[in-house]
Amino acid sequence: MLIGPCTVVTGGSKPDVIEDSAVRVVGAHIAAIGPLPVLGTAYPEETLWPARGRVLMPGFINTHVHLARHLARGLGLRAPAEWRRYDRTLSPEDVFWSTSAALVEGLRHGVTSVCDFHRSGACPDLSLSEVVAAAARVGVRVATCYGASESDSAVERHSAFEESLGFASELGRRRDGRLSGMIGVQARTLEGVDTMVCEALDVAGGRLGVHVDLALDLTPAARWRSNGGWRTRSLPTLWAHAESAPRGLLGELRERGDALSAIGAGSVAALVREGEVAWGTDAGVNAPPLPDPIHNLAFSAPAEAHYQRLFVNGARWAGGHFGKGLGVIAPGSPADLLLVDYQPATEFTQRTFLDHLWSGMLRAPVSGAMVGGDIVLDNGSLVNVEEREVAARAKECARRVWDRLG
Repeated sequence: MLIGPCTVVTGGSKPDVIEDSAVRVVGAHIAAIGPLPVLGTAYPEETLWPARGRVLMPGFINTHVHLARHLARGLGLRAPAEWRRYDRTLSPEDVFWSTSAALVEGLRHGVTSVCDFHRSGACPDLSLSEVVAAAARVGVRVATCYGASESDSAVERHSAFEESLGFASELGRRRDGRLSGMIGVQARTLEGVDTMVCEALDVAGGRLGVHVDLALDLTPAARWRSNGGWRTRSLPTLWAHAESAPRGLLGELRERGDALSAIGAGSVAALVREGEVAWGTDAGVNAPPLPDPIHNLAFSAPAEAHYQRLFVNGARWAGGHFGKGLGVIAPGSPADLLLVDYQPATEFTQRTFLDHLWSGMLRAPVSGAMVGGDIVLDNGSLVNVEEREVAARAKECARRVWDRLG
């Protein structure tokens, strides 16, 4: 397939902007970049996905989300106890349609890969299959786990680990490059961080990634002291809510080469010195964060940090699960691509790219999306699911969930 004519934003640590270009996709990967007339002449039998001069760029990676909490929108839940009660009310059907609605929202905003942290106490042995069934139907990439919490009993933690481990093994047998299993833990205290991460790394055995949900509520004087018992692993551990971690812990994570994910827009400025920070949405809107409006100089450090957060750091972590080169438009990279309706009125080149990203490009509508070489959004319409059906079924489930919560 050929995609063009378009302006290609290559992504990666040093992005380039290639005007009047096209991309050739073979199977699930990018095969070539070049002028459309040249590629069209070389491959006359290829199908053309008309880009009509739009911007073509890599899909976004959301590194921390609770997909099944989408049905809570409007309930105004804040306290951890309220969220635990919500999670326990979910049925498998609720999980499926909540996840579907969240992924549809994300796809409309250019999110093609998601790292999900799941808990649903009423159906732990059924829920992960509903998460990946929804992901497969929408057509996006999802890495998921059933999170074991520090507040769980020893038996509950063991069951959560076994659920994640068994499900990850099943996904491994499927050899589906869009679905990946992880081991998840939720820590509420610094002591719990050590305990939970040690247990998770032992269960992962160096074969699976670990997703840590830092649900910490610390005083400014809190200090981190590790027991030094964390084992070496092949995949980097992903730490969500890194903005809540003490600096000592952040320093240790940087030395280990682990990945950090932050939620709030203002958290990046505080974290950029501690490591490479990706972005996550938690239970919020499934869309990349817009730039902080208080920083109005596009070529300042905040603009560069925002770009790295959206295009580079999450893709580097996700590449270990879904294929090297994710987040970059280059030959051999996975074909996870977006067509964005951005028609700038001024020079749009490598020199001015950050200014455009900061000032308007992230507000432009996503008209097309491809995941692993398959078109999942075309001219603003979802290809694999009926959006109205997803919304209607999700609303039905939400009403039942809200009734159970009283």
